Amino acid sequence: MKQNLRLKAFSESRLVRNERRCTMKSMKLLCILLALSMSLGWTVSAWASRADCGDLPNDPPKPAVKVDTEDVNVQNDYSEVVAETAGAVYLTVVNGDQPTPNACGLNPSNDAAEWMGWGGPLDGDNVTIGEGAGTRNEIVIGGVYFERGIGTHGTAKFVYDLSGGNYAKFEGYVGMSDEKDPAECGHGGSSTFTFSVDGTEMFASDVLQGTVDGVNVDPVKVAFDIPAGASELVIEIGDGGDGIGCDHSAIGDAKLLTGAETSVKPGGKLSTSWGAIKSSY
Repeated sequence: MKQNLRLKAFSESRLVRNERRCTMKSMKLLCILLALSMSLGWTVSAWASRADCGDLPNDPPKPAVKVDTEDVNVQNDYSEVVAETAGAVYLTVVNGDQPTPNACGLNPSNDAAEWMGWGGPLDGDNVTIGEGAGTRNEIVIGGVYFERGIGTHGTAKFVYDLSGGNYAKFEGYVGMSDEKDPAECGHGGSSTFTFSVDGTEMFASDVLQGTVDGVNVDPVKVAFDIPAGASELVIEIGDGGDGIGCDHSAIGDAKLLTGAETSVKPGGKLSTSWGAIKSSY
């Protein structure tokens, strides 16, 4: 009891000292929150924003178009949107940094030559592989538009150094870019997606195609806990067993989260009104 009282008094004294340092009235509330976080042992982390990743590397030749009902025969049309999440650290490939993320996100630590099996080098964030440099498009998977994400081409490997943050969760979606819907590739390409942390497999997808029986394949949700003290996240994208032709692979909304408030619910879906996206845990 005495120890708890001493800790409480110490925390309150730190809170008072830090609050007194806030002299600007407009900043007082922010300072109080920061002081409170220090007294309770919370950590304050920077988070990534799409606006901080710069412009797209080019004007998309296949623009993403919002429609009421997505048509599998129309490339890059979409009827639903997954917006970026405030407070998350997004995985990036170009404009981020590592091992500590910057305002755009966290870049891979492995050789850039491993990041795609064709169409490189990657030269922008939140875009697809397109037909190579100068032809990148925004990311649409199964009729769902993703504000943030990684577009590449199987086969590919991304290694992310986790030492720069106190990460607790990974969340994202995997699938094939709608820029290769049936008009060009029959089934829109195929890939597998495997996620590992420090050598332990956390998620492995089935072979995912762009379409099956003339119907777009929904993006598959990936969500798993990151063990405390983990050092490395590895994402490997395979060719689906049929070669790399048309394998325009994408990871939508790929992000790292911190804190108990981000706990993953097994089998749960994002809190959306449409609920069509598949979930895997």
